Amino acid sequence: MKNWGWGAVTLAVVAVLFLVSSSFYVLHIGQAAVVLNLGHESAVEQEPGLYFKWPFVQKIEIIDTRLRNGSSEPVIVPSAAHDRLELSFFEQWRVTDPARFYRHGLDAALAEKRIDDLLKEKAANAFRDADPVRMTPVQLQRSLDGLKQELARTLQAEGIALEGLQLLKVGLPQAQLHTVYSAMEQATLDRAKAIEASGKAKATQIRDQADAEKAQILAEAYRKAQTIKGAAESEAAGIYAAASDKDPKFYAFYRSLEAYRQSLGSQDVLVLPANSRFFDVLQHGMESTSR
Repeated sequence: MKNWGWGAVTLAVVAVLFLVSSSFYVLHIGQAAVVLNLGHESAVEQEPGLYFKWPFVQKIEIIDTRLRNGSSEPVIVPSAAHDRLELSFFEQWRVTDPARFYRHGLDAALAEKRIDDLLKEKAANAFRDADPVRMTPVQLQRSLDGLKQELARTLQAEGIALEGLQLLKVGLPQAQLHTVYSAMEQATLDRAKAIEASGKAKATQIRDQADAEKAQILAEAYRKAQTIKGAAESEAAGIYAAASDKDPKFYAFYRSLEAYRQSLGSQDVLVLPANSRFFDVLQHGMESTSR
């Protein structure tokens, strides 16, 4: 009987402690509490402190209201200048209306996913007719501000305040990079071939022009040479004629010597009779011609 009494006391103490611990909850800085009475929302507490609740009747949902940072998954959007663009965003948000946040069945993870889904939907419209690659910083910021305002209106209805939105990356999807690089490589090769062909054409033109000038110079030189040669031969003929008029025999003898010189080579053998006039000249000189 005595043991039963101590057991009852112990059980009562445990029950009291359980009721006391279940009757209070603590809110820290950066937290809010949605108080539910039998599953229905009854109050929202946002100030730090110790609060009372009815055990078994009231349930407390603690919501983090601190500023949260996140990077979205890459967003693929169509573009007027490109087939597709890949955009990455950095966002800052916090819960400002815990009741609405709770009614939409959100928590931190679901809220981040909700923001990513909205970015994919809204960014496609914001950058559909734009080219973020060539936009000026002012134009890009204007587009971002418009996107932020549209997101903020949607998220406000769900108890979320969008504090900041920045564009981290603008580029092409990985699947398109190979195609773009191949096109750039082919364009460079085509340009190199065009430059090479232009250089060859200019080289051929220069060579043809040089050959034409060479032929013209050679023709002019040949013409001048023939003119000079003709003048020299004419002058020589005049000299020969003058010499022939002064001494016809000597001129005839000289012409004979020229004929012999042109007809005989260095290795030729000339057989002359003893009474040959040419032999006589070779043996006795010019005196024999005067006899």
